[in-house]
Amino acid sequence: MQRVPLYRVVVFVPVPALEAVKQGILSVDALVAGDYEHGMWWSVPGFEQFRPRVGAIPTQGEAGQTEVVDSVRLEFCLPRDPQRLQRILEHGIVPHHPWQVPVVQVEEIELLLAG
Repeated sequence: MQRVPLYRVVVFVPVPALEAVKQGILSVDALVAGDYEHGMWWSVPGFEQFRPRVGAIPTQGEAGQTEVVDSVRLEFCLPRDPQRLQRILEHGIVPHHPWQVPVVQVEEIELLLAG
């Protein structure tokens, strides 16, 4: 069995911005895995809740008011290469995501390949 070290990247995206964020990521990295590329997964719309604090400059909502928006969980995997991950975050996600501070989670995982 072969163990492949990967990063799993998860970002929560408002539904209207999903295509822009996906294309932003793919403009920086094709997410090549073996004979395939552009591998991503996203969930059916759910909800995201937040309340901007005084001093925040929200893209949506007002300071002190709880905001609920339709959102999807977008995720993808890539080899554990910190520079590659940084490029995707800085040039693929942040400039194309509508939030002032996008929620991005990164986990170190291993893919197990039989063979």
